[in-house]
Amino acid sequence: MELEKKIDGLVNLFQSQHQAQEAQSLNTSTIGPEAEKQHPVPGTAETLSGPHQSPTCRTTSSGMLSGPPESHTVPAPDARRSDTTFYLVPGFSLSVTKAEEFLDIYRTQMVPNFPFVPIQHGITATELHDTKRFLFWCIMQAVVPQTAAVQKAVDDWVRRHAAMHVIVLAEQSIELLQGLLIYVAWGDVHFQMGTNAYSLLQMAIGMVMEMTMFSFGGFVSWMPKSLQKEAWSLLGRGKQLESTEQTLEEQRAILGCYFAASSNPMTMRKYSQIKYTPQLARCFKAIREASELPTDAQLLALIRLQNIEDRIRSVYPNTDKDEGAPAPIFREHFSAVLTSIRKEILALESEEPIINKEQPMLWAHYQAMMIKLYEPSIGMRAATPSEATSLTEPHCRTEALWGCLQAVQNTTNALMVMSVEKFAYLPFNSIADLAYTMSTSHRLSLEGPIDWDLTLARQKLDVPGLTSRLADKLEEADNVALIAGQKRRLFEDNSSRWSNYAYRARWIRQWYLSKLVPPAEENAPSLVQLGSDQILNEPNMAWLAGMSIDQGFWEAMMWDGPGQIPFDASMPLPDQPVFPIVQPRQ
Repeated sequence: MELEKKIDGLVNLFQSQHQAQEAQSLNTSTIGPEAEKQHPVPGTAETLSGPHQSPTCRTTSSGMLSGPPESHTVPAPDARRSDTTFYLVPGFSLSVTKAEEFLDIYRTQMVPNFPFVPIQHGITATELHDTKRFLFWCIMQAVVPQTAAVQKAVDDWVRRHAAMHVIVLAEQSIELLQGLLIYVAWGDVHFQMGTNAYSLLQMAIGMVMEMTMFSFGGFVSWMPKSLQKEAWSLLGRGKQLESTEQTLEEQRAILGCYFAASSNPMTMRKYSQIKYTPQLARCFKAIREASELPTDAQLLALIRLQNIEDRIRSVYPNTDKDEGAPAPIFREHFSAVLTSIRKEILALESEEPIINKEQPMLWAHYQAMMIKLYEPSIGMRAATPSEATSLTEPHCRTEALWGCLQAVQNTTNALMVMSVEKFAYLPFNSIADLAYTMSTSHRLSLEGPIDWDLTLARQKLDVPGLTSRLADKLEEADNVALIAGQKRRLFEDNSSRWSNYAYRARWIRQWYLSKLVPPAEENAPSLVQLGSDQILNEPNMAWLAGMSIDQGFWEAMMWDGPGQIPFDASMPLPDQPVFPIVQPRQ
């Protein structure tokens, strides 16, 4: 009897809470402009039936039937719109005029760099907000300058909204996928790799998996099309699941998710979670044949480059090896495979005319592909004469390392000619290319097996000068963004992304110079070696000499910054001279 009373009490409690929520939602929906003025930040409840869904039964783009949406009420920040102002969270509101300006910046400055979510010129900010509210706010958060506190509040809203619609309500819509792609492309989720940010990318991947499954036949695609309908009916226990053709808008978003999933640093050395399957090839072909938008040329070039990068991963042995395990041998057949892929990459320049120096971001990404082709050879070893199967095999790795060095030079030149005004609009893959180039240049200049000439490599690369130029450019980009009113990605300590990266670049330069100990047999050391000798004798720099360069070091440095590495608080700040003035010896 007591158990029944407890159950009845719980049921009554749930019913009373549900009635209260319905009443609150009803009151919220009837709030007029006058009430909004009196309560600028009300504790409203948002009915999450989906702003992108109509109340009638319809078939989604993925072929799944959806009935009338159920009412799901959850507390959320107000995202209403008056006649003149868009409002999301406290501190983040936009006039209609400003929203139009920022939307135009997105179209002209950002879409060419990440052409997977274009917005037609005929669509106004008001129309985009009313039809695709989540996409609208994801675009605005990527363009509009915000304080660190507001950025944190917007990030929280994006995560809550995405989790509620994708996970709880199990919605599959192009708006959600596009919004997540925008958030991932211009967020810092790849360098401050938190579980919350990475889970958003996983949501997008899951949506693409389901969309492609229902649209292209899924795991019954091997059947004749005349039998697929009956097969789905049998698997669905009588429920008809009609596969539909994807629109070009949906196909761009699907390819964008493939690009983001396979090119972020978490998958740099691993296989992508989305394979370039025949379904994706059909999307690629449809966009090629339609040629609907000018930015589709950039999209097709990026996808072709990414497809090649996926195949590069399959050439080399798995780089994840146990502690103390010997490095794999660079065999002669690797050179033949790399030569073949290199020819394919070089052919893209003529096959995709959009890949040229007039498109600096795309050109730098194209040059960075050569680094990704040769860089894995650094972690391998040359075959000894006793291990070699031919007379030329011991020298094959040296050829690959030289190709990697030339690729670093070309990519560095492409990155350095980018205008600092464009840095605020660079997506994640450009930032990843920059970090990848810098880490590879240091590894080529510090790791010296018998088949590699470190002296020649250092003369060719000039890593200290390169790192110094990079730090200056990043700092200039941060200052330009501040003056021009561009968005600066701010961290909790109010430091910006570019100033943070400039600090890391100077830190790496300081660490690199500490490793250049002049050989004892040389009577006339160079100026760089002389400075390193004096620096190592400084008491505050002694901790640098004992550090080793390995893959773990670069992961900690590039992804988490110097905070994860032993650090002396007395080291000069970015606006202070990094080294004392070196006086020549008498």
